[in-house]
Amino acid sequence: MARKPAVTHGFVIVDKPAGMTSHDVVGRLRRRFNERRIGHSGTLDPDATGVLIVAVGNATRLLQFFGDLPKTYTGEVVFGTATSTLDASGEVVATRDMSSLFIERVQEAAKRFVGDILQVPPMVSALKVGGRRLHEIAREGGEVEREPRPVTVHRYVVHGEVERISGNPVVRIEVTCSSGTYIRTLAADLGEALGGFAHLRNLRRRAIGDFVVGDILDVSSIDTSPLLPVVAALTHLDSDGTSFVEVDDDTARMVGNGRVLEHLHQATHGGNAPASEAAGQRRFVLDAQHRLLGVYERSDDAWRPSVVMPEPVL
Repeated sequence: MARKPAVTHGFVIVDKPAGMTSHDVVGRLRRRFNERRIGHSGTLDPDATGVLIVAVGNATRLLQFFGDLPKTYTGEVVFGTATSTLDASGEVVATRDMSSLFIERVQEAAKRFVGDILQVPPMVSALKVGGRRLHEIAREGGEVEREPRPVTVHRYVVHGEVERISGNPVVRIEVTCSSGTYIRTLAADLGEALGGFAHLRNLRRRAIGDFVVGDILDVSSIDTSPLLPVVAALTHLDSDGTSFVEVDDDTARMVGNGRVLEHLHQATHGGNAPASEAAGQRRFVLDAQHRLLGVYERSDDAWRPSVVMPEPVL
């Protein structure tokens, strides 16, 4: 039996509470909107809180364009203790007295991890090695070698001590980084750089690009956050004001059929003005009603569709 087509389309910005998986959030939103086709832009650990971008209906086709947005996290680094998961949910596997450590040394050490760095993914990550997710192997007590991966840390700020546990400091951090960066690994590596151990606690994703949540958890967001229209949500990706192109009716029909276009023109009251056509550029193509028709990317010789919407959406 064929699935019914989606009728509700858009994005919901959720402030995920601790104790829920990202999949749990998707399941609850499926019931809220009575839509099966729902997905999210990037997993948050069950213990973590914060921004989760969830797409509903045909908006799921557009999640790929949110993956490159920088992410901002806050959390706390607990020095003196290493855990099996690199965060507070794991078992303690090693300890060291780091009571002589003070904030100035921590701040100086954090600078080593700013910029383009190589990072070894933790065993509790969802990455696949040999066809299996690392966290599945870890749950069985296994461990495999992982290749370091390039990531970018734009900011790694150590704000100050929160408390001391058994004399060892706990510091609050704020990190802005590229997608694919593991904050728990940054915390553990910081401890190692200072001659000891550390793990992460109270991780909160404060922002994905311009999508931001507050300091205080909004536990009602899954049930109350509004459904953002597709085009309104995509404006967060338009950094220079050139990503949207409104086309005439003839071009709209070609876009709806997934046609390759030699040129992509902006419909204006005074005629058709060509859009900039440098290779690698992306355009969100709208019809005269300002509905999204598809997403095109420029190759060396033409505009090619990367996403064609089954029907135009606002």
